[in-house]
Amino acid sequence: MNKQASKESLKDKVKGMFGLGSPRPPSKQTESKPSEFIITLDILKELHPDCGLSNRIRVANHVSDLAKAKKFEEHAVEAVWKAVEDMLTPEQPPEARHAVLLLLRAVIQGQGEHLGPLRAFFFKVIRDYQPSNEDLSDRLEVFKALTENGKDITYLEEDIAGFVLLWMDIGLTADFLHVLVNLVKFNSCYLDQNVSVMVQKICLLCNRTTASTDIEMALQVLDAVVCYNCLPSDSLTVFIITLCRTVNVKEFCESCWKLMRKVLGLIWAIAMWCANEMVSYEIVLSITRLIKKYGKELQVVTWDILLGIIERLLQQIQSIGSAELKSIVFELLTTVEELHEQNGFHGSSDKFFSLSV
Repeated sequence: MNKQASKESLKDKVKGMFGLGSPRPPSKQTESKPSEFIITLDILKELHPDCGLSNRIRVANHVSDLAKAKKFEEHAVEAVWKAVEDMLTPEQPPEARHAVLLLLRAVIQGQGEHLGPLRAFFFKVIRDYQPSNEDLSDRLEVFKALTENGKDITYLEEDIAGFVLLWMDIGLTADFLHVLVNLVKFNSCYLDQNVSVMVQKICLLCNRTTASTDIEMALQVLDAVVCYNCLPSDSLTVFIITLCRTVNVKEFCESCWKLMRKVLGLIWAIAMWCANEMVSYEIVLSITRLIKKYGKELQVVTWDILLGIIERLLQQIQSIGSAELKSIVFELLTTVEELHEQNGFHGSSDKFFSLSV
């Protein structure tokens, strides 16, 4: 078969392969546009297993370069995938899987607007990859290309939450956390049911890791949850304890305080309903540090929240019966009183002194 015949017959052959209609003779109306690149049958033949692995990898890399620069003819992407999909099986060497994943990434980036439902298909390829913990970096790059780094999940909406939890178990890296920030910002409504588990996994990472990049990105995800979603009440305990620990790391002190101030309106829920000595102790320490550092800048609404927390803490002292907790709560009251004497207290004096009686 000559090259011209190969070019003309590919589209019809692929349509037949995917059940998209019976072959028909080529006509002027079905000729490709000048801007399209023809994936010829000769190219597909060189991707066939009979041509040897090294040759297939070479041709796959060549097609990757083409995909970035040219638009492929209709159904060419499906044809290329059919030719290389066996190279992703577990028994294939890493270099073969790497070449195919690079090819997928290039195809998605170069042909993106023409992929349509194929986006969902390629998403399932990287989601259901076996073994699940293999080639994580390359697979994540494919996912990033599919979603524009987490901003666009068209065709993936129903499966995205499950994928996030899966990936957090096998590849919770700073690179993935960066994508997760965008997923929360732009697609939070599709993550709602799993936000609690997400927060707990991120807090666990933040408390265990010593890598500053991981901690930085973890805090950014937590900040996105507070700003663009709704922090679940059952996540508040681990959330606050994590901030209270991380605030002691010098390079993240400022970030933690800013995030703590954003979540001040939520902290009262723990103080009101969770009579736990450790949680209450962490809350008192956090509030004391906040007041010592930013007390003169806090406005009336913030002081109302803080005084409400302190009121509940005073009630908890009676039920918990902890001398240590009682001591630091009264130290907190002393701190507020000193701020009041310096004219730096902007809350209700009547409410405060009713607490300290």
